[in-house]
Amino acid sequence: MMIPGPIILLVLPLLAAGAAYLLRRWAILAGLISALTTTVLAFLCLRLPLDRSAFVVGQEVAFGRPVVILGRNLILDPAGQAWLAFTFVLATIFYLFAWRMSQGRSFFSFSLVILSLYSLITLLHNFSLAIIVFAMSTTLAVFIIQGGMRDSIRGAQRYLLVALLAVPFLLAAAWLADQALQDPANVELARMSLLPAALGFGLLLAVFPFGTWMPALSADAPPMVTAFVFTAGQAMALYLAMVFAGTAPWVLDYSSTAPVILLAGMIMAFAGGAMAAVQHDLGRLFGYAALSNLGVLLLALSSGGNQGITLALLHMINHSVSVTLMAMSLSILRHRATRDEFTALQGVGRKLPIAALGLILGGLGLAGFPLTAGFSTHWAIDRAVMNWAQPISAIAQETGTAAMESAPDTPWIWILTLIALVVSSAGIVIGLLRASSAMLGQGPRDDIHRQPILASVLVLAMAALTIFLGLYPQFLLEPVLATVKALSLF
Repeated sequence: MMIPGPIILLVLPLLAAGAAYLLRRWAILAGLISALTTTVLAFLCLRLPLDRSAFVVGQEVAFGRPVVILGRNLILDPAGQAWLAFTFVLATIFYLFAWRMSQGRSFFSFSLVILSLYSLITLLHNFSLAIIVFAMSTTLAVFIIQGGMRDSIRGAQRYLLVALLAVPFLLAAAWLADQALQDPANVELARMSLLPAALGFGLLLAVFPFGTWMPALSADAPPMVTAFVFTAGQAMALYLAMVFAGTAPWVLDYSSTAPVILLAGMIMAFAGGAMAAVQHDLGRLFGYAALSNLGVLLLALSSGGNQGITLALLHMINHSVSVTLMAMSLSILRHRATRDEFTALQGVGRKLPIAALGLILGGLGLAGFPLTAGFSTHWAIDRAVMNWAQPISAIAQETGTAAMESAPDTPWIWILTLIALVVSSAGIVIGLLRASSAMLGQGPRDDIHRQPILASVLVLAMAALTIFLGLYPQFLLEPVLATVKALSLF
């Protein structure tokens, strides 16, 4: 019997979620089941073709074969396949770490259900239904955000409120876009869809209300849960934005689209960097640094010309690596020191040097510091903004197109953009220096237990990956270019 790919992507995480929930008191077993499930799914997404069947453990699997469920045709396309592979690889890393450093008993089971919903989003070729499914995933995310049993509900409340507020805007944008497609001569309908789309995706991507939910969430939620939302969750929001742009191609043609994205990116990069510099605890520093880096991603989209989407996807991968490293390190620090305020971290760096090193290295990656994963894309965005050269030389050799086919006539826009980029990087670095000063102050803390061995090994492995991507940024270029081609946005 031939097994369709959509069935595997939807059912396998749900079965694993049930098993993980029953075994939630035994983190080793729950973590092992979760990690094995996402590893298998990542392998299938990376290796199986969509145009023909293949045998897996003696069973014929047609990964690209469509299925009909409740009258809806579910089919996996190349773009969705690449996106899910990225998400499952991230989830595997999260589960391996959470196996040794608890992120709450609900983390394994509920996050697996969320991954099944993410799979459904990529299988649905209906933007309105995909938005509703994404809203369901954010509702379930509240359970893992509060899984750490913290007293504050501010982070979960703000995240849920912002995500649910975005739904009616995006549904309205989808309806207007459908009407515009049925009546191409009605230019006004097409133009009207832009405002609700901008408001909806602005909320999902933390553009406004200036990302207040991101630092609140990072301060309250377990660090790996925060990383799950900041990477996999935000990646799915970006995927939905690109799907909408693909179904409403006039969005990219309007002269106001790029300036709006540019302005949003400038505000996020500037505000996040400035706020990161003055924080007094690691959790909120983490949130503002991630917010600022997302602003840089929007700047990549708006200033990269024809290569903006490629640069943005490369930056998303580097962003995810840095966020994961920072979250791992913060998790160890919180577990051993119990608090993450700078005043409570005196001497922690001497007792937990690997965690402190990972935290600083991950933060430097978000700041685009040389020899870290974020440097190549930060530097490429700087060059694209200043119109010095093409975003990435390897991309230029591949495509032969200029990074900046046109630039605004007003130079002050580019000056403000460069200022935002400088403040973004400098603010994060200043915040990290203040955190380092606190962690290295005074003598060793006798009240803190030794470093957890396996968790520290994972931190070192992620730190090595960060440096590797900093030294060889072209390593991921080929799969990213394939994903961009599949998206067919340009």
